[in-house]
Amino acid sequence: MKTRAGHRQFILAALTISISTILTLIVLEMLARSIVTQPTYLYVPSNNFRLIYELNPRHQEINSFGMRQEELDPSMLHDYFVIAVIGDSHAYSVNSVRREDSFPARLEHHLKALTGKNIKVLNFGVPGYNMTQELEVLRVKALQFRPDLVILQYCINDEHVSNYIQPKYVWLNRAIYQSVLVSRGWQKFLYSDFGRRYVLSYVEEYLPDLLLYSPGLVGTPLARERDPAHHPHPPRSRDQVPARYHDFIGWDNVKRDVQVFGRIAKDVGMLALATGFIKDDNRDLYEAAGFQVYTFSQIFRELNMQEYGYNPANTASHFSDQGADFIGKALANFINEKFSLSRR
Repeated sequence: MKTRAGHRQFILAALTISISTILTLIVLEMLARSIVTQPTYLYVPSNNFRLIYELNPRHQEINSFGMRQEELDPSMLHDYFVIAVIGDSHAYSVNSVRREDSFPARLEHHLKALTGKNIKVLNFGVPGYNMTQELEVLRVKALQFRPDLVILQYCINDEHVSNYIQPKYVWLNRAIYQSVLVSRGWQKFLYSDFGRRYVLSYVEEYLPDLLLYSPGLVGTPLARERDPAHHPHPPRSRDQVPARYHDFIGWDNVKRDVQVFGRIAKDVGMLALATGFIKDDNRDLYEAAGFQVYTFSQIFRELNMQEYGYNPANTASHFSDQGADFIGKALANFINEKFSLSRR
C-alpha cells in the first residue's frame, strides 16, 4: 500500500511540475508577445524558386510590386521613357534612408533635367540578390512595365548565392516562429559572443535551418575559406548550401545569365546598359551580350570613392546619398549621350 501511495504521490508531483512548467511557459510567452514588438521584416520568402525572397510590400517605401518605389500602374507609363534598374543593395541604395535619394531616383531626376522628357526610372534593386535572381526579376517583374532601357548593376555577390535562402524543413521554421520566446531567445543566443564562438559554426555545418533570419528565411552559411579578392564581402560556396541552389553560384553561371539577359533585351527591342563594379577584363562579356558598359570605376575615374561613402578596401560598404547622386548624374549624362530616348 505504501508503495502504491508513494507511486501516486510521485505521479501527482510530476503532473504538478509539468503543469506548472507549461503554465509558466505560457505566461512567459504571453509576456514576451506583449513586450516584444514584432518587426515588419524587409524580406519575405518568394513563391518563385529563383527569386528565393522578395521585398516586403508591407515595409516602408516598398510598393505592391515589391519595389523600392511609389505605387505604379504599368498602363499609365505609355507616355514615358521607362528605365528598369536591376541589381542588389547598390541599386536599392541601402545607405539612402529616403527612396528619393537612391541612385535610380537621382538618375530620373537628372535625366529629366537634361532632356525635359517624361522619364520614369524603376528601382528593382534587392539587397543580397545575385545574377540568377536579377535575371528572374527581368523576366517576371520588369518586363511587364515594358521598359525601353534596362540597367544591370553588377557586384561581386552576383557570383554567390544570396544572403538568405528558404529552409529545407519549412514546418520547423514555422513551428519555431510560432513562439516569440523561442525564436527571439535562440537568435540572441546564437549570435551572442558565446554562440558565435562555440555554436554558430556547428549550426552552419549541421543544422543550417536554425540560422533564423525571418519567418520563412534562414541565413546562408559563409564559406569556410575566405575569398581575399572579395574580402570582407562574405562568399558562399557550393558546399555550404543545398544542391538546389548550386546553379546560382559561380562565374560560369554569371556568364550564362548575362548572355540570357542580353538575348531577352534584344528579343524585345530593349536597350541595355551594364554598370557597377565590372572589371575591365570582364567588359567583353557584357558587350558581347549587347550591353553598353559604364562602370562605377569609369564614373568615379580618379576620384576617391571613400568621399562618396564606398571604401574599395571594404567590399561590404555602400555609397552615401552624395555617392548615389553622383552615380545618378553620371549615368544620366551617359544615357543622354549614348541612347536615343524614344519610346519603343
